[in-house]
Amino acid sequence: MPAYLQLLAIKQDFPDVKVLRKNWNSFEIVLKLQPTLLSETYNVKIVYKDNMFVKIFVIDKVLKIAPNRTKLPHVYNTKAQQICLYSPSKNEWKSIKLISNTIMPWASEWLYYYELWLPEGKWYGGGHDEYPNETLDKILKDE
Repeated sequence: MPAYLQLLAIKQDFPDVKVLRKNWNSFEIVLKLQPTLLSETYNVKIVYKDNMFVKIFVIDKVLKIAPNRTKLPHVYNTKAQQICLYSPSKNEWKSIKLISNTIMPWASEWLYYYELWLPEGKWYGGGHDEYPNETLDKILKDE
């Protein structure tokens, strides 16, 4: 879907969106997400390039690491706080889908599960096994 149509749809749902950069085939925006009424508010940066990719980052706040973990769950990069919302190889998201109907709810859901993950380091959000070595260590220890 062309960048201008994606941006138009986002602006309808998020009128306070801040446009950092836009041109004919891409944009960078920042908007606020609050997963629940009791949740913190997060600034989320979205980078979109037509028919190529959409990248999502949590910005302006350092996400904490659960006490028993060494990195954030389901991220492409802990330091950049680029969150993982879908598997590109499984075609779970394509550029014909509206970001406002897919990526935005998924980002909010990721933040919700992140807040549940913080106390114990257990990820309830599904997806791939985030800590395979720890799972293997537990299996070997229990034998």
